[in-house]
Amino acid sequence: MNGNYIKPFISDNVSCSLYLGRNAGERIKNYIRNAKKSIKIFSPYFSGELIDLLLEKTESVKDIKLISSFKISDLYNPMNSNLLRKIILQKRHVDEDSVNKRKSLYYFTMAIAIILVLYIIVSAVLLSTKNINLFTSTPLIYFLLAIIILFLRKKIISTRIYTYTYYTPFFVKFINDDGIFLHYKLYIIDDSYAFLGSLNFTSSGFFKNYESCITISDENIVKALSEYFEYIANSQINEIDVSSLGHRLYNEPIN
Repeated sequence: MNGNYIKPFISDNVSCSLYLGRNAGERIKNYIRNAKKSIKIFSPYFSGELIDLLLEKTESVKDIKLISSFKISDLYNPMNSNLLRKIILQKRHVDEDSVNKRKSLYYFTMAIAIILVLYIIVSAVLLSTKNINLFTSTPLIYFLLAIIILFLRKKIISTRIYTYTYYTPFFVKFINDDGIFLHYKLYIIDDSYAFLGSLNFTSSGFFKNYESCITISDENIVKALSEYFEYIANSQINEIDVSSLGHRLYNEPIN
């Protein structure tokens, strides 16, 4: 499914429990802590404390998914950048061929530099003893060696030995909300319990704000919600590539 269209989810006669008030996310947090098989979260906003909770569960729960909305402009906020670095991780790769090439250039540059220094010393000695100045008699040699050294130095500096890739510790999907804003707040734990309401996956939404939270344990409804979640997770709607975010989040020195 491409484009900006997402089919609606419709279900009638749903049996559920309802909570209104502060700490609406406390129950969800406890279910996440006790999750055994899967954690599926859809929230347009998230915060560091609750992301840390997911990171704690990566060892024991293999199927963790987070879908969220995002604007590229949000990267310019340092708080957002630091938060994203929790779930978008950088891996540096070393090109051994380039490393060896850079070493060879370095050693060759050092050899040329030593020749230049020796040439200057010899010139100075001859000048003091025999009034012969190699610099004035053969100045092009000095300039040639200096130019070679500068050229090699530039090559050393510009030789890339590092490349970078980016990954997430669990499934993460960002949807560009410049084109379509998905405002769902949906939490599905172990495909057995589903929570819907007004609360974002943030500390404020879970614990401070007055929010609404509906708990559903009906097997058929939870299964249908899980399938709907996977439908969005596997869609191509305005998805922001994690690697493109990583390149913006991190410095990437070439050597």
